[in-house]
Amino acid sequence: MDTSERINLALEMIARGDPRFADYFQSLRKDDPLAFSLVEIDLLVSRSEPSLAIKKGARVLPLVGDNPRLARFLFMRLGTAYRLMGEMRASENHFTRALEIAERMGNKSAASRARLNLFYNKFCRAEYDSLREDLLKYRKEFAPPEIYGLDHLLAMHNIVAGRPEAALRALDSIIEATEALGNPGFWQGAFEMKGVALRLVGKLHEAKEAFMTAVQRYLDLGSAYAAFPLAKALELSRLANLEFPPDGLIRKCLEYAERGSWGEMAAAREIKALLADDSAETIRGLYESAESYHRAYQNIEAIFAGLTSAYLAWQTESAFFLKSVKLLAPLIPLHQGFKRDPILGRFLEGLEMFLVRVDEKRRPGIMASLIGGFRVFVGGREISLRSWHNDRAIMALLYLLLSPKHRLPKDHLFYLLWPNSRYNPRTKHRLHVAVSLIRKNLGDPSLLISSRDFYQLENAWTDLEEIENLIRRAEASQSSDEKGECLARARELARGELLPEFLYDQQVDEYRQYYERLRKRLFGE
Repeated sequence: MDTSERINLALEMIARGDPRFADYFQSLRKDDPLAFSLVEIDLLVSRSEPSLAIKKGARVLPLVGDNPRLARFLFMRLGTAYRLMGEMRASENHFTRALEIAERMGNKSAASRARLNLFYNKFCRAEYDSLREDLLKYRKEFAPPEIYGLDHLLAMHNIVAGRPEAALRALDSIIEATEALGNPGFWQGAFEMKGVALRLVGKLHEAKEAFMTAVQRYLDLGSAYAAFPLAKALELSRLANLEFPPDGLIRKCLEYAERGSWGEMAAAREIKALLADDSAETIRGLYESAESYHRAYQNIEAIFAGLTSAYLAWQTESAFFLKSVKLLAPLIPLHQGFKRDPILGRFLEGLEMFLVRVDEKRRPGIMASLIGGFRVFVGGREISLRSWHNDRAIMALLYLLLSPKHRLPKDHLFYLLWPNSRYNPRTKHRLHVAVSLIRKNLGDPSLLISSRDFYQLENAWTDLEEIENLIRRAEASQSSDEKGECLARARELARGELLPEFLYDQQVDEYRQYYERLRKRLFGE
């Protein structure tokens, strides 16, 4: 039995809950250390420990270079790990590598799985129009079970675009087909999205039943994701005066969610907010959960939680009304289908008069040039990075600026800066020193916040991020003039190389590969 076969056996044992797995897993440590490491990375990803999975993956990567099957396996797991952290650019790099290997091997099923993950990343980034074109283009190349994942994404796109009836037909077909196969992969998600579609067509009791079916089945799998459909069920219960889910089930979902990734923790925050008796606490909690959903690329959840926060804030004249509107401003134009919601659709239409482009109304606190050379400005004043005399603080700032939403888990940031050290109470003071120096040199400590297990730059802008936004606006625009203007501005920004002074940094190289793909889209190179 070779390494690939040992890994497959381990995954099969995990899938069927084989009690012998623990002993088999430990035997791999001695018999096949590489298989042990790759299965360990898979387990870390499934347990929502992406930072540690990425750290271990970086060590294993040189060992799989001459084995395409193992390399593809690792790239797929690392792509998922980066997505769990909201690192969509790095995630795309790894799924693309997995796709290239699968295509070279002639493995159509593996290629479909990699492509499906790339499509899902597009959905998370709200690149809906481009995504629909891709889904329709590649649909003929997909076969079961991957075809059900592609159809699930098409159904989600129909929901966002205001076609819930079409989504319902597709989701019922997916549920029927995957139930017959006994494949739960897309099954639970289909029930959750069916609940959203049923809500949009006004079948609120049926919508709640669909959400609760998804909750129970995710709990049966031991998945922290159960908090997502539960939060949606509670929204309906609160807004439509339906019966609340059982307390025991809520407690179990919250217990699982606390061990999950950022998305599950955002769902837990929303659940607690919806259960609060105090309306001010509910509004604040909903706003904070919407903010966290948005940072975790959970846009549907961000819309519903933010809209509920704005609605309740409007009713009570809370200051969170304007905060919620600002949060929703970039999302609402991309989610016009939610105007069909029988509970909040009219309120959503009325909000549009308040919507303003936040980036046009407020000057960023931090502006960073990454293309053509690394330069940082705060309040219009350039910060002299050379005067810091601390390379790790500079790199920490750079990694935060590169990261989508400018947010990184503390342990992952530590591993990027000190890849050969363990992150623990004894060593994490090194990170505190670097962060303190960044805050001091930025001149405004509020521009770099610490929240739970991550650091985040507030009110930051980069030219790389602006290129992404311009491409997204161009693809979504119905005006040829606006499309041309956006693409022209993006091409002007993309004339230079990304961070040419950091040629040998692995993290920077991840983004350099992503940037080159953006340039190909812009210039057709």
